[in-house]
Amino acid sequence: MDQLKAIKYFIKVVETQSFTLAAKSFDVPVSSLSRRIADLEESLSATLLKRTTRKVSVTEVGRRYYNQVREVVSLLKDTDEAVRSYQTTPMGVLNISAMVGFGERILIPLLDEFNHLYPKITLNVTLSDQLTDLAKDEVDIAIRGGYAPQERVTAIKLMENEFIAVAAPSYIKQQGNPKSAIELKEHRGLFFNTPMGATPWLCEVAGQWLDVSGPSVLYFQDGSCAAILIQVS
Repeated sequence: MDQLKAIKYFIKVVETQSFTLAAKSFDVPVSSLSRRIADLEESLSATLLKRTTRKVSVTEVGRRYYNQVREVVSLLKDTDEAVRSYQTTPMGVLNISAMVGFGERILIPLLDEFNHLYPKITLNVTLSDQLTDLAKDEVDIAIRGGYAPQERVTAIKLMENEFIAVAAPSYIKQQGNPKSAIELKEHRGLFFNTPMGATPWLCEVAGQWLDVSGPSVLYFQDGSCAAILIQVS
């Protein structure tokens, strides 16, 4: 039995003093409405309404029950309206955690526009390349690179994230210019370090992804410097 619906039916019958008018207001058959109220009475082990061929009236216990449930249903209605209003006009604090490079280059430039569109939302932005435990940290939106975490979160792909190996002209002059991705293994470089370990240099060769990482010289936690070949004296 849908108790809330049965209670609403009961309230309407009390207010209209008619099963027919109550059923019409809910656009349901009189028999269906009457049966639900009967089920409600059975669950309460009480007679809420007196039924005759001419009219319907409320019993003493029915009147007390009506006064109590009417307030509850009214409160639920007000609560529903408040939630709908909140959804219509977003407000509150939105906690965002983003990678440093993404935050500085993409996210922060968008904040003025976001604030103009949603002036009642206060943004709490944290920039970090560390992994975030969404179950422990107070984060509503976490922007990270790589695969979706093994958590009960909604993961949405925002953009492609590719690493590009580059080198200073002086390094190329001294060590030579790699002719293929495989030759990167012969060059020492800087690696982007994550809590899961260093991010390897991956390259698609003949339809297969290969690890072409060279010997590491330095680990760095700024994603904007993820794969840079550097000269070592």
